[in-house]
Amino acid sequence: MNKNYQFQGCWMKGNDIDYGVEDSGYYQDHRNVVLVKDFYLDDIQETYLYIATLGYSIIYINNQRITQDELNLVWTQFQKCVYYDQYDVTPYLMKGQNQMKIELGNGMYNPSPLRLFGKYNLRERLSEVGEPKVLCDLVSCNQVIISSDASWMQGEGHFLFNNLYLGERVDLRLEMSSLKLVETKENTYHLEANFIPHVRRFQNIQPASLIETKEGMIVDFGEMISGFINLSFYAQSGQYVKLQYSERYIDNQMDYKTCLAGSVGEGIHDFVISGGLGAPKKAIQTDEIISKEGINHFSNTFTYHSFRYVLIQGLSKADIHDVYATYVHTDLKQIGNIQTDHSFYNELFDAAMRTKLNNVHGTFEDCARERLGYGGDMVALATSNLYTFDLEAFYKKIIKDFRYEQTTNGGIPETAPYMGIQSNGTGQGEGPLLWQLVYPYLTYKHYQYYGDISLLEEEYPYLNKQLNYLLSYDLDEIAEHCLGDHGSILIAGEFRKPTPDKLLLGYCTMLLFLEYNIALRHILHKDTTLYQQRYDEIKETTIQKFKNEDGSFGEGTQTGYAFAIRLGLDDEKILCQKFVEKIQADQGIFNSGIFGMALTYEILAKYGYHEIIENWLLQESDIGFKAMLSNGNKALAELFVGEQLSLNHAMFASYQQWYYQGLAGICIENNAVAFDKIKLKPYFSKQVNHVECHVQTKHGMIQSNWQRKNNEIEWIISIPENIQYEICLDQEYQKEIIDQQMIIHTLG
Repeated sequence: MNKNYQFQGCWMKGNDIDYGVEDSGYYQDHRNVVLVKDFYLDDIQETYLYIATLGYSIIYINNQRITQDELNLVWTQFQKCVYYDQYDVTPYLMKGQNQMKIELGNGMYNPSPLRLFGKYNLRERLSEVGEPKVLCDLVSCNQVIISSDASWMQGEGHFLFNNLYLGERVDLRLEMSSLKLVETKENTYHLEANFIPHVRRFQNIQPASLIETKEGMIVDFGEMISGFINLSFYAQSGQYVKLQYSERYIDNQMDYKTCLAGSVGEGIHDFVISGGLGAPKKAIQTDEIISKEGINHFSNTFTYHSFRYVLIQGLSKADIHDVYATYVHTDLKQIGNIQTDHSFYNELFDAAMRTKLNNVHGTFEDCARERLGYGGDMVALATSNLYTFDLEAFYKKIIKDFRYEQTTNGGIPETAPYMGIQSNGTGQGEGPLLWQLVYPYLTYKHYQYYGDISLLEEEYPYLNKQLNYLLSYDLDEIAEHCLGDHGSILIAGEFRKPTPDKLLLGYCTMLLFLEYNIALRHILHKDTTLYQQRYDEIKETTIQKFKNEDGSFGEGTQTGYAFAIRLGLDDEKILCQKFVEKIQADQGIFNSGIFGMALTYEILAKYGYHEIIENWLLQESDIGFKAMLSNGNKALAELFVGEQLSLNHAMFASYQQWYYQGLAGICIENNAVAFDKIKLKPYFSKQVNHVECHVQTKHGMIQSNWQRKNNEIEWIISIPENIQYEICLDQEYQKEIIDQQMIIHTLG
């Protein structure tokens, strides 16, 4: 793609809509805009379409859809950057008369005024909203043959309503309305070529069962899906069909509360969350179809849903010709995989994969209820994600998302793009500490796994500004701006209750800020003297303030141990032994939140306590992954306990990193550059007889496969030449080289 393309066209849009008081009219019928251009070609040469959309778009040339990209708005801070795409459209053109048609949807550029959690109105909080618009040039032989300009025409499509959260309302009887001239506006945006993978359709899922009820037909797809519904049915003209989506079906009823948009309609104690004027009382994911005569076909276009169950009203079973669901998510390339002969380990790995992909549409989101890019979740899942997906481009975009939202002070928001949430943040628009850590943490991790020093150089001034801003606070004051270890079962789902070791984590997070920034400064050959002195001071203060007589830290929680070990606040081996004793006293249950949990897998694997991890992952109690997956959804839930939860949320999927670092023993070194240094230290689990793992790196494929044979274990590894490695095995192991592969034998 030409990264320096200069558009000749201007932005085109339909007419502005007056949504009335508090934008409450948004929920009423407003047909979507379709832009049309007829043009003539004497000959066909190689031709490219350059296009940027604010909103969603579906592009047709001569009535052929030119791309299978879905939900194709690259959501970011539009006042800082708008991404454009380039498509080869040569196969769709013909000599003579041609027509281009662009159908627009709202996306995150024209969101509803629905008040998420009763208070965050995206129309008021996002940096820019407006009617969907598009900018494009059609270029052949380096000559622009048509551009977006005032000569285009606009009509109305058959979508009466479309919203990313709430769903779509469509009248299939409608043809495109009569055409009139478009509205145009000169381009004032900074445009960059899109460099991240697109959102695409993937596997189709057939219903597991159809349940006929008094309410209507309930389709159970047997697994948790984020994506589209596809429905073909017979109906009479004007027949009304309604589809409602849920993640749970209990007591013979659809239960919507785990996926209500913004939790609107959920009752908390005696209070019901309101979405504001004009909003639905319950923000249920809903599609509505006004049918044409005969066979109707409906598939989602400008929204996606999180669901296992769909309630279909207005049709009988006999009317339905076909119904299936389609997974829809960003096309992340999977570069890591691991398979074992242990059925639950495979099920657990697949659940992490499914849940992560269910919640990635241009950024790593949390769940359907919010669909926001939380920095804290990204910190907790970064290592497991980096082993599994090629994130070189994707994380670069996310790092920029947070930088684009940096405040004048230097702070970073809790979510990027910023939409108002700043839970216990350090200032206006700034998030709490562990959520702000995403900026230096992902930047450091990007270099560790991909080695792109240009990204460090680009981000350094902004990282430095953030660090100096945080260091300008009094230490006790800044530590109070920590939410602690989010999601811990010790608070039983009460999000407003203080999390374990909140104050200790505030101090520890400041150490992590300094650690990662010092590391980045070393890479860039910047002086670190003052920052290292500050690190040493805060570390000593943390030890003095939080170390207990019994050797524990803070409140003595698992979270406290995990952070104390990670930062070396005392002898790590002794602390780790005490940590293990604490977990055993807690019946083997890991009760940390998302940050402590990720550290726990890393620390226990490092010091050889794999059995403790294994006991947790295979836990048979009511709290654990077996209990979480017992509903058959094949996806992870937001919490282990508590009522306010999503059933399609990846924040506890960090265990995936242990598959690579533990079962396969592939451990990237902290000072690696583009994955060029590893330790090989596999855990030969007694629960498993066969493991196959591969990880694709910048230097090539690492493979680690082992299996039991009689009374021995055979371990075969393959490592690219440019990767330095160290094999860490006990003395009882024997190793030999066979056909340039290393085979390790040990008594079983």
